[in-house]
Amino acid sequence: MNYTQVIIPRYDSQGRIRGKDQITGKVYSKKDMKIRPDIQQRLEKALNTGTYLVTYPRGTRHGFKFISKDEGNTFLESLGITVSKKQTIKTEESMSWKDATPPKNFYIDNLKWKFLVRNIEKGKNILMVGPSGCGKTDATFKAAESIGKEVTYFNLGATQDPRSTLIGNTFYNKDSGTYFSESLFVRAIQQENAVILLDELSRAHPEAWNILMTVLDPIQRYLRLDEKNDSPTIKVAKGVSFIATANIGTEYTSTRVLDRALLDRFTLFEMDILNEDQEYALLEHKFPEVNKDELLSLSAIIGDIRKEITSNNPKISNMISTRNTIEIAELLDDGFTIGEAAEVLIYPLFSDEGGNDSERIYIRQIIQKYISSKSTKKLYEIEDKVED
Repeated sequence: MNYTQVIIPRYDSQGRIRGKDQITGKVYSKKDMKIRPDIQQRLEKALNTGTYLVTYPRGTRHGFKFISKDEGNTFLESLGITVSKKQTIKTEESMSWKDATPPKNFYIDNLKWKFLVRNIEKGKNILMVGPSGCGKTDATFKAAESIGKEVTYFNLGATQDPRSTLIGNTFYNKDSGTYFSESLFVRAIQQENAVILLDELSRAHPEAWNILMTVLDPIQRYLRLDEKNDSPTIKVAKGVSFIATANIGTEYTSTRVLDRALLDRFTLFEMDILNEDQEYALLEHKFPEVNKDELLSLSAIIGDIRKEITSNNPKISNMISTRNTIEIAELLDDGFTIGEAAEVLIYPLFSDEGGNDSERIYIRQIIQKYISSKSTKKLYEIEDKVED
């Protein structure tokens, strides 16, 4: 069959579904997903089934179907397009973690970066902890990319059926009878030197933890497909590295206290919050068109808020993550003032209970030190409408 598109699905560094047509080079971005949610659903299915999404002529319109990677690669090769089929595999002698340095525009302690790359190259398990939005997921993607490896992403926090996601499903076909369809996770753990990201482990269903116990164990390293003693097992391939992320703390709802036996299967890796200078450098690189003074003011505001939350007796119970800061800077890039951006993206994060002693008023006081009073509401302005 003559295919007009061969789209390879993937997750980006933020865990969002993306895809690229290997024939035309078109990249399916966040904007495309909003316009065509059906494309996102198809790409997710392709990822979960380990296939390529293709289009083909069907009358005056185009039809969609899923084909195996081998069939897709063969068709692309007939067009003179080669898709890399293997990850870069490094021997012990050629491992580069000793000389590893963080990529430009990504701010992480050199020692921690070196440790992260080393563990991935050696197939170790890492549990990355830190506040939401501090770059745990992004660090995993960038570290794997730096040594030529791709990441297979699983969002355990959004998984409603752990057994289906991690093992697979049994189906019935009237022609062939009952058959088992293995999950993407089963295929991923059989790929040598794979990097598997288990995002939001602290939000996962306990059944997912039980399934992962033998998989993550450094000695056992297998997945049992059924609870029966004689059920088949899948061995984890050589060099597979499992990277999990977790938000741990009382401020995170819907998280669970991780089982001690599960924690013991990981090496703990704590992500640091960016300091004020690092935050500014990151924003300046991402948003070169934004006024530098505005970026300096924004970085100073965020810095003051983080200093307060880490003080001995903090007056606030929440902080601004780097992810939040980038979103605020995007508004500045679109012509919003810092005051306007604060109204919609900062103040709602803080409680207004307590009147003039509320967290929100305190945050307003911090922000007003850096911006003109014309760009935001008066400090003690009463926002509720007065009934006639």
